[in-house]
Amino acid sequence: MDQSEQKFDVAITSLKKERYRITEPRKALLRLLIDSEKPLSAEEAHEALGASDYDLVTVYRNLETFESAGIATRIPTESGKSLYELNAEEHHHHHIICRKCHKAERLDHCEIEKLEKLASKLGFTEVTHVLELYGLCDNCR
Repeated sequence: MDQSEQKFDVAITSLKKERYRITEPRKALLRLLIDSEKPLSAEEAHEALGASDYDLVTVYRNLETFESAGIATRIPTESGKSLYELNAEEHHHHHIICRKCHKAERLDHCEIEKLEKLASKLGFTEVTHVLELYGLCDNCR
């Protein structure tokens, strides 16, 4: 079994475990996210799936379902748009996102531990964070 089929099976198992129905639009969107080389917005996914075959509301709902089931991560952008990608099995990561074309590159290091420790010293518990960096990619400069 190749890696993309393995990811697909793991995601389907997670959806079933959370008692979500396995529909054709969900399968198509899941395969698209697996095959995508970058995080996608709902609009990009809608276009890639074929706008005449899947309505945009269905794409949004399924992306939210994937996030609720823990198989996808929503990445907020400066403009308020969200990008989605399958969760990485290996570890927590952040992105640098192009302000113009929304190309997103994975940053494999998270240096936020010092700030989380500071928050703990200030009496906060269950501390989490969202960190994304923004700039212009080589093509958009």
